[in-house]
Amino acid sequence: MNSTTDTRERILNAAQDFIQRQGLNAMSFQDLSEAVGIRKASVHHHFATKADMVNALLDRYQVDFRTVVEAIVASRVSGKTKLKRYCDLFLSTLEQGNNDKGCLCGMLVAEMYSLNAEGIRRVQAFFQSNVDAIQTILAQGAEDGSLNGKGSPDVVLSTLEGGLLTARCEGGPKRFAEMINGLMRMLS
Repeated sequence: MNSTTDTRERILNAAQDFIQRQGLNAMSFQDLSEAVGIRKASVHHHFATKADMVNALLDRYQVDFRTVVEAIVASRVSGKTKLKRYCDLFLSTLEQGNNDKGCLCGMLVAEMYSLNAEGIRRVQAFFQSNVDAIQTILAQGAEDGSLNGKGSPDVVLSTLEGGLLTARCEGGPKRFAEMINGLMRMLS
């Protein structure tokens, strides 16, 4: 990786961490320059605007998350095990650092009107791809008998996103794990 690509990735890493912990509107290019150890003008060299940076970050996040989710969906385990592994992606996000991270797209949807049209489209695409993946997992679980076939992918995703935010506020990973266990019981 060359130094330009490395600096760009470090900026995106810092932005993702900042947004997942504090939100988009609490972050500035000055915050990113300090986190990465470069001049503010250097951040602007890589991303002309905050919207450009957020869109690049969303593209990267979507690819990374989708890769993991596709591996879960394709795995040769029961639908119930796949659903638990999917839910645990959200739990592992919360467990990072000081147990204070939210899903990047969950944090951004809370500030959706701060995004440009492309950013909104990317967040919507993230949620739709996850609804589709959950639908597949629920259908696989119904087919193999490990899930009851009564689950709604929208409800599962909403429970995970909302539960993650709630657990950040109170109870942390332990409370969120209890929420996931309750969801799994309802769907089994």
